[in-house]
Amino acid sequence: MPEGPNDERFLFLSDVLPTSWQAIEYAYVPDGGTLAVFGLGPIGQMCCRIALARGAERVFGIDLVPERLQMAARHGVETIDTSQVDNVPAYIREQTHGRGPDGVIDAVGMEAHGAPVQEVMQKSAGLLPDAISQKMIPKAGVDRLAALMAAIETVRRGGTISIIGVYGGQTDPMPMLRMFDKGVTIAMGQAHVKRWVPDIMPYLLDDADPLGAEDLCTHRMPLDDAPHGYEIFQKKQDGAIKIVLKP
Repeated sequence: MPEGPNDERFLFLSDVLPTSWQAIEYAYVPDGGTLAVFGLGPIGQMCCRIALARGAERVFGIDLVPERLQMAARHGVETIDTSQVDNVPAYIREQTHGRGPDGVIDAVGMEAHGAPVQEVMQKSAGLLPDAISQKMIPKAGVDRLAALMAAIETVRRGGTISIIGVYGGQTDPMPMLRMFDKGVTIAMGQAHVKRWVPDIMPYLLDDADPLGAEDLCTHRMPLDDAPHGYEIFQKKQDGAIKIVLKP
């Protein structure tokens, strides 16, 4: 592991940072531009910080978990609580003089809230025998698309949507006419970790910690506590945002 001002910063070099960096690259936010990030888990948090460190003028962070919103606000993000704002795309357009942000990142994926029909279908598939459900999901799965639909509505005309949240369904209904009309670019994919490490390293080695890497981990646990760590993260309990397991 590289030596630096604080070695703990480098704990996220293999997952959170490269994934977030790629999401920002794919969002194509110009200097002085605006970005909206749906989902303020560890990836969403770091996307916001990277965008600001790289020259974005305004970054909106959207979530409904109080501790996630609070963490993002500490780093200069304009947070939007979806439990308090009924129409997030309209609110962001209002905040950007009717234009919408240059880029939008979907850091939520299939775990999105606000899609009750898809939620029922996902849970129903989970009740099927493993042999059946494993074949069904890749061929006929339907994701919860609330975050992606909101991203499409939020981005400005000619803007870019960067999808870093994971989707697995094959029969997702997409608003193709709306996407065509707005002329949006969509970029997505698994993170190319080695591609981004040289770009990330100067930020990690900076004593000022411009990415706030030291303020991302909320829990440190021994490896034996991994099941508990995954549980509290999945259920959004105990303020869990990023958990580091130490052997």
